[in-house]
Amino acid sequence: MKKNLLHIFMATFCMMLMAITAQAQCYILGSDNKWQTNVASTELQATGTDGVYEGEVAFTNGAQYFTIVTKLTEAGDDWAGLRPYRYGPATNNNLLTVNTPMAIYPQADASFMVPTANDTYRIRVDFNNSKVTLIGNFPTQVYLIGSKGEFLPNVASETIAMSETEGVYKATVNFDNLYFSVLTKLAATEDDWTGIEPYRYGGGVAKINRENHLALTDEAFSIPETGTYDVTIDLRNMTIMLYSATYVPEYPDAIYLHGLDGTIAADKGEAIAWDQTEGVYTGWVHFRSNQFNISTALASTPDGWEEIGDKRIGTATATCDVETNLTVNLKKGEWTNFFVDASEEKSLYVYMTLDLRNNRMTFYGNDENYPTGYPKELYLLGTDNAWLFKIPTGVLSATAEGKYEGDITFTTDNGQFAILQRLGMNWDFVNAKRLAPYSDGDGANLNEDIPFFTTDNPGAWAFQGPAGTYAISVDLTTNVIRITEKVPSGITSPMATPIAKSYFYDLNGRYLGTKAPKKGIVVVKGKKIAF
Repeated sequence: MKKNLLHIFMATFCMMLMAITAQAQCYILGSDNKWQTNVASTELQATGTDGVYEGEVAFTNGAQYFTIVTKLTEAGDDWAGLRPYRYGPATNNNLLTVNTPMAIYPQADASFMVPTANDTYRIRVDFNNSKVTLIGNFPTQVYLIGSKGEFLPNVASETIAMSETEGVYKATVNFDNLYFSVLTKLAATEDDWTGIEPYRYGGGVAKINRENHLALTDEAFSIPETGTYDVTIDLRNMTIMLYSATYVPEYPDAIYLHGLDGTIAADKGEAIAWDQTEGVYTGWVHFRSNQFNISTALASTPDGWEEIGDKRIGTATATCDVETNLTVNLKKGEWTNFFVDASEEKSLYVYMTLDLRNNRMTFYGNDENYPTGYPKELYLLGTDNAWLFKIPTGVLSATAEGKYEGDITFTTDNGQFAILQRLGMNWDFVNAKRLAPYSDGDGANLNEDIPFFTTDNPGAWAFQGPAGTYAISVDLTTNVIRITEKVPSGITSPMATPIAKSYFYDLNGRYLGTKAPKKGIVVVKGKKIAF
C-alpha cells in the first residue's frame, strides 16, 4: 500500500513538473520598477531545452530588483494570487553576479538584486535545476577614481585590467589619498556624477588584508593609511581586497569579553570586531553573568593571564560598575573586573561600543524615556566633521544638577557641533533628546550665551572661531551653552611668556581672525570696539 501511495505521489509530482517545464511561461516582474502582478516587465523566451528560458531584461533607472513568475494574475496587485507561481531567493535582496548561478525557490516572497540599475542583463531561468543566472561579459578593465587625490568621474586615477581569471582584476596601486571609488565605466564629462551612478562602487571602510564588499553607492571607500597595496577586484562575488605584507594595523581586529557565561578564562572570550571605523568595536552582547573582563587577545591556556597582560583593557580602578547609556573611561594594560546588572536567571542583552580611539565604552539602553531628569553626562558630536552618533567627540561631566563642563575641540575653523543627552543605536533615538539651535547652522560665538532647544528637527551650530580646544559649559536649567577660551593651567615655559590672542568678529558674528582690522567697529570678547 505504501509503495502504491509513493508511486501515485511521484507520478503526480512528475506531472506537475512537466506542466511547469513544458507549458509554463516565464515572466520577470520589477525591472520596470512598476511591480504589477498582471503585467510582466519582460517575458523570457523558451530555449531548445524544456524548462529553460532566456532573454534580455532592461532595468530602468532606479530599478535593481526583480522576481520570477510563471503566471500573471488578473488584478494588478494580487500578490496572494501570484504567490503559487512566484520564484525567488531564500532571503530577500540576494545580489546576483554575472555568470554565477543562484538557487530559486517556489512561493518565495523575496526578490533578486542585479549589480546596477539602468542596465540591461541577459537572464537565464532553469526550472530543471532551480537556478537563475545573469549571462554577460565582464568589462575588460575597471577604474579607480580618487586614489591620487583628484575625484573626477571621467578621469581614472588608476586603470586595472582583467587578469587571467574572467571577472577578476589585479594591480599594484599607490594610494596618495585615503578615499577612492571603483567604476566599471567612466563618465563622459567631469561633472557627470549622475551618469556614473549605475557604475560606481564603494562601501565605507576598506579593511586592509581582508575582503570587502563592493556596494553600488556614491559613498567612497576609505582606507586607514596611504601607501602601496596589491588590489584585487572580483566582480564575480563583488569584493575588493587591498593587500600589503608590511601593513601593521594600529588597532587589533577584535576585542574579547571574558566571562559572559560566568566562566572567566584567559583563552575564551566573545569577540567583537570593528566594522566601519578602525578601533571602534560595536555589537550585541548577551550577559548571563554579572562580571566580565576585556582584552585585545586570547591566551593559549585558561589561566594564561600573564601571557596577555599587556593586552588587557580596564579602568583606573580594580572594579567598575557599567550602567547603560553612560560612558566608561578605559585604560590600556589595566585589569578591571567590570560588573553589570545581569545573572543566569535574568540575562542582559545590550548593544555596546568600545572605542579604543578615545578609550571609552558604552552600553546602549533602549528606554525611550531616558533620561527622565537631568542626565549624568552630555555628548558632543560633529566637531571632527565625522558625525558618528555612536562615537562622541567629547563627554561633558555634570558639575551640579543640570550643569555640565568640559572641553570642545574643533579640527577646522568655523567647525560645527551638536550636543546629545543620550547615546543610542540610531539617529531617531538620540535626536529625540538632542540639544539643537533654533535653525540648523545658527552661529555660535565665543564668550557669548548660546541658546538651545530640544526639538524634533535637530540641527547643528556653526562655531564662529578658529580650530582648537576650548572650554564649554552647558546649563540645562537655563538652556544656555557657553564656549570660552581655556583657562591657563598656571604652568608656563621658563623660556617664553604665552602671547594672549584676541579673536575679532563683525557685528553679524562672523569670525574675522586674530589680527585687528585697520578700520571699523568689531566685537572683541563680547564688547564693541572701534578702530
